[in-house]
Amino acid sequence: MGFKTVIGLALVAAGAILSIFFWDLEFYWFQGGPLGLLLILIGVLDLGDEFRRSRGHKPKSLFEDVKDDIGFGGRSSGSGDRRDDRDR
Repeated sequence: MGFKTVIGLALVAAGAILSIFFWDLEFYWFQGGPLGLLLILIGVLDLGDEFRRSRGHKPKSLFEDVKDDIGFGGRSSGSGDRRDDRDR
């Protein structure tokens, strides 16, 4: 188990504890429940990223990943630059 996996699990656990037991706790302008939900979300995203990397997915920038998920641009969506196709 890698370091990133441990961090992801710790974020999920800390977020769950905050959101279940300390929902009304206030720390400066943060409230325990929504902060816990945010920590859970970040932990799940971190675990998902680590899972994708362990399956051999090539890491890329966040912007390129979002572009591919939405379907804009990129070579995987088929709407790449046509000049590249003519040069080959």
